[in-house]
Amino acid sequence: MISHIYIPALIYLLAAMPLAADPLHDELSGLRISSYRAPVPETVPGGRTIDLGELVALRDEGAMLIDVMGAPGHQIRKDGSWVIATPHRTIPGAIWLPEIGHGQLDEKIDDYLDIALANCPKTRAIVVFCRSDCWMSWNAVQHISKLDFNNISWFPGGIDEWIDAQQSTENATPHTGSVCRRAK
Repeated sequence: MISHIYIPALIYLLAAMPLAADPLHDELSGLRISSYRAPVPETVPGGRTIDLGELVALRDEGAMLIDVMGAPGHQIRKDGSWVIATPHRTIPGAIWLPEIGHGQLDEKIDDYLDIALANCPKTRAIVVFCRSDCWMSWNAVQHISKLDFNNISWFPGGIDEWIDAQQSTENATPHTGSVCRRAK
């Protein structure tokens, strides 16, 4: 039993301790850094929000679809190839760039994104998606926007909405190298 003499001192010590809160967003960038599977906003800085019909139209017009779903348990070999623990399915024709949707990219993934989009025209139509209620796609739009791309669309319904609409999927493999050919 704690003596009533020590209670005020205990209260003082507890109040003086910093809270070990796990912030959801980075203070500087505003990007989501934890709990990536949660309701997302209706808009995203650096891009415009689209629905399923607009996604299909953009895909049919030649937009580059980028799936940013993470790859838990992955490894990246020295040659840049990926070892994936769990198979992943995506929208047919989409390019899978896993892990680029984290709020804080480690140097290896930041370089991976730079290489993937090297040689792409900055006006190229890009559609970014993940799953529904997935902050990784919201973050990825902003990462891509910071590389000076200016025609980015965000499909917040992601692969879940695609499948709900009874659309087909295909096996995905993480892309390596640039997704765009070098201009001649």
